Amino acid sequence: MSRIPMVVLLATAALLAGPPASAGVLEDMVALDRAYVPALVLTNRPDAEPARRAIAALRTEWNAFRSRYAVAPAGYSGAAWQRATGEVEAAIAAAEKQIAAGKGPAAHQDLEAVREAMYTLRREARVAYYMDDLTAFHTAMERIATAVGGRSAQALTDGDVAAVRAALPEVETTWATVVANRTAVARHIDSPERQAAAQAQIDVQTATLSGLKAAAAAGDREGIATYGNTLKPGFSKLFALFGAPPAK
Repeated sequence: MSRIPMVVLLATAALLAGPPASAGVLEDMVALDRAYVPALVLTNRPDAEPARRAIAALRTEWNAFRSRYAVAPAGYSGAAWQRATGEVEAAIAAAEKQIAAGKGPAAHQDLEAVREAMYTLRREARVAYYMDDLTAFHTAMERIATAVGGRSAQALTDGDVAAVRAALPEVETTWATVVANRTAVARHIDSPERQAAAQAQIDVQTATLSGLKAAAAAGDREGIATYGNTLKPGFSKLFALFGAPPAK
């Protein structure tokens, strides 16, 4: 039986895997996220004016991105690209209307669809992207945030504790990916100070998750309430660091 040369095998594998996404697209996605993150964060706060400015900045960045990539770049199917960019455009347009009407929380909800659309696009194309690791964790973490819901240890029910325990495996798995890929922080955050803050917050989140796991295993409701209610605010602090810093 003849042997197939290794170079042929490697070339065949590369073809089956599909064309890689270009580095230029990924860098432009990073730039888009630097505009997106402040818009998402600030629409969840009471002061409307910074949120309006952030959405305007996002609109500018998104228009440039969409114009540059009117056709799907290498590594993405045309149908998937058009679907995702259509969803992003619809989400930003909806958020603009909400913020113009003074409805920040509604704008925030509309903008959530942006990261979901881009997450699905990249995951379907098997494109590694660190913000998607954070999104996967965020989705899993929301189950714990919902189960604990800001309640005290005394207010937690047996069902709440069971929900936390059921959610923990996926939360741990998705967080392990965030930690494993943490060197990618430098690609998304320019400032050395903000990079250091992000790395420190990753350590804080790791400790919080460890405390929550131990509390859940022991049935320690005080610990479940303390660590469970700390998990989401800690993640929000980390996520905000991936946005462009406010202009001075």
